[in-house]
Amino acid sequence: MIALTDLATGGHLAAPDIEVVATLRDRTGSPLGEYQGEFVWLVPDVRGLYAFYMDIPGPGTFQLTLDAGRLGELGPVGLVTVDEPLVVSPGDEAPRSETRTLAETDLADLTSDPSPDPSFYDLTVAEAVGSGPSVIIFATPAWCTSEACGPLLDQVKELSAGFPSLNYVHIEVYENIHVSSFDELILVPSVVDWGLPSEPWVFVTDAGGVVRASFEGAASDEELSRAFAAVSS
Repeated sequence: MIALTDLATGGHLAAPDIEVVATLRDRTGSPLGEYQGEFVWLVPDVRGLYAFYMDIPGPGTFQLTLDAGRLGELGPVGLVTVDEPLVVSPGDEAPRSETRTLAETDLADLTSDPSPDPSFYDLTVAEAVGSGPSVIIFATPAWCTSEACGPLLDQVKELSAGFPSLNYVHIEVYENIHVSSFDELILVPSVVDWGLPSEPWVFVTDAGGVVRASFEGAASDEELSRAFAAVSS
């Protein structure tokens, strides 16, 4: 995901009518491939990003330049890839996190979602990924620094009706959501289990408990539906 902002004003420049093409380059600037960006709303009708699917040769240091149409040529910016990212990635075994459920915790303490789906809190992560294909979403609508948690969680809830064979688990990022300041918040242990540096995240696991897709920050309905369909029984 790539955001475009005006450094002078802090304004968000990404828009559905602005096409962006990224060129991946090696560390000397030689082009390795061009990729068309897909515009995705981060906050509907307010802020968007561009999603890119790139073939990266392997771990190393690369450059990225952007042709942003009427916004001009942007970059280069550095891009570093590693062999073993901290975040759980597609192909990894999903951590069997023991998360809170409705069996022992009130719904109001499990989520800051103003319109929660109670079925998203029936299973622990361990129970979900151990019993079938699952969708695991880490999001904190009330405390989200990116403002994307609520919209992404709403997307997953809306799409879930079309994929009833999947398990769905929402993990609130913080244990104590009713505090009055960020300084008082305590991360839930599963955030550490999954190596998450930010929020929100969606992970899709198959029947064997292996992560098959992951999304950070934002995803289109089409991207999520493809991932859900790929693991549905």
